[in-house]
Amino acid sequence: MAGGYDERVPENVDHYKELKDLSTKLGLSDSVTFLRSFSDEQKVSLLHHCTCVLYTPSNEHFGIVPVEAMYMRCPVIAVNSGGPLESIADGETGFLCDPQPACFAEAMEKFVKDPGQRLGMGEAGRERVLKLFSLDAFSEQLYQYICKLTE
Repeated sequence: MAGGYDERVPENVDHYKELKDLSTKLGLSDSVTFLRSFSDEQKVSLLHHCTCVLYTPSNEHFGIVPVEAMYMRCPVIAVNSGGPLESIADGETGFLCDPQPACFAEAMEKFVKDPGQRLGMGEAGRERVLKLFSLDAFSEQLYQYICKLTE
């Protein structure tokens, strides 16, 4: 399990402890690794080797995590609110879920039952990022806005 972590933020400290305690309670502490505040190099490796990214914040702003994952050809399972509604194409580049554990489990199970689905969604995610969120896409949108202002 990997994610950003700032020990100055009490919510981060509390949630990390909660997750560690839960993994111990469930007898999974030998099977779960927690990576906090990893390097860019580690992030690239994680995205390259994982099946998918779980993005769980509700009503989050745009959020760069799903876009980074899709750029790395990694599908995203995210809450169906906030930024992921714009960045993720449900069923095409990943899955948008209600913020319930059963919904996330159902989406994860799809990748277990059909591992090849990761490749298709990963490729679609990369294409979506290049089309909508790349520097070229941003430049073209900015150019179009400027042209409209000068008409």
